[in-house]
Amino acid sequence: MSSVTANHVEISTVDLAALERKPLVSFVFGCLVAGIVFINAADFRGDTGDEFKVHWQIYLRLLNCAVCGGVAILFLHRSLDPYCRFPGLVLSCLFGWTGLTSVASLDPKYSAAAFVSLCCVALLVPAAMRVLGGQRFILAVAFGFVTYLVGSWIAYLLFPQVGVFKEQVSQTDVFERMGGLGHPNELGCYAASTVVLFVALAYRRCLHWHITLPSILLGCITLVACYSRTWIVLTAVGVAMVYRDHWGRPTVFLSAMLVVLLVMAIVGMVYASGGLDWMISDALLKVSKSGNADELSTGTGRTEIWAYGIEQIAHEPLKGYGYGMARFVMEDHSYHCHNTFLNYCMATGLPGGLLFLTLAVYLIHRIVRDPRPEMDGLTTMILLGGMVEGLLIAPAPSAATMLFIVAVFWRHLDMKLTVRNPSIAV
Repeated sequence: MSSVTANHVEISTVDLAALERKPLVSFVFGCLVAGIVFINAADFRGDTGDEFKVHWQIYLRLLNCAVCGGVAILFLHRSLDPYCRFPGLVLSCLFGWTGLTSVASLDPKYSAAAFVSLCCVALLVPAAMRVLGGQRFILAVAFGFVTYLVGSWIAYLLFPQVGVFKEQVSQTDVFERMGGLGHPNELGCYAASTVVLFVALAYRRCLHWHITLPSILLGCITLVACYSRTWIVLTAVGVAMVYRDHWGRPTVFLSAMLVVLLVMAIVGMVYASGGLDWMISDALLKVSKSGNADELSTGTGRTEIWAYGIEQIAHEPLKGYGYGMARFVMEDHSYHCHNTFLNYCMATGLPGGLLFLTLAVYLIHRIVRDPRPEMDGLTTMILLGGMVEGLLIAPAPSAATMLFIVAVFWRHLDMKLTVRNPSIAV
């Protein structure tokens, strides 16, 4: 009887291995990865005010996550193993605790739907990474990013009721900027990720510059149009992380020193003329959206949001309020904590926040000890961006959540990008 069972398992394993090599299976996985990036973030309805109700877009995202989960179950043997060993084991504990706390959520049905969606995506990611390999997986993510940016420009130029975001910055002033298929900050995240990802692909000589350069320009123009100051800065940080192997080169060091000396000379001359204070004040007013420099010193109101979020977490420090509940707890304060750690603490209590912090420390350690330019730029942006945005706690997990999971498993599964044409210029 045992021999029959063993033969059955062996035959099933061979069949699944053969199935994974079929082009159609790779195509399905690639579409699902791109769909997580695009479908779970795209908003085709525009600004509908403060309504929170189930509509067709929610059903579309749930369906997309359900399909991801269904495919992941078929390839469960490729998904479970990474979650049973460090660092995936920490991720398993985080997701497990999230599920337990969702039972005692303010709205158990809402949290359950969001949690199941998260599990579907989480199970798909390692299977997709193994079936597609690092190269094709990253290209699928890149395709999702570019599609989202193109769709956002179509919405912005042709359907302003959807693509133009109007932000009330004072009692009398409204600031308009590009939102595309989402909030300008989310669009900024996608644009920044597009730039850094294609810079990494160019650095690794994976694609011809005819593809990488237009994609990088698209991301840069989108960053300017959506005016997401946070992600403009983080883009520079991400690109610097991609090229950090070059930091120690004498030519780079000398160039950096010349730039620093030039800036110091200009600042010294301006200071000597007595115009430095005026220039700083004028620059702050131009960078701010409201024309009030105090906006910048409070992080566009984030300091007040953080204080309120910490106050609410103190009421439920052990179990939090449930996955996806920040939008209801923070209803009067931007619907989330504008900080990923605080968001996890609000959703799952301090245990969930500490588990997330453990993964963040692990990723920082691996970035320092085992550099992977193709992933380090994106990981750094997610971790730093998570200090001022709630990137990973979303009812429908999209690009940031998926890339965070990818970053955890990238080295563990030994994912790499393949240099197809070494003659391609970086």
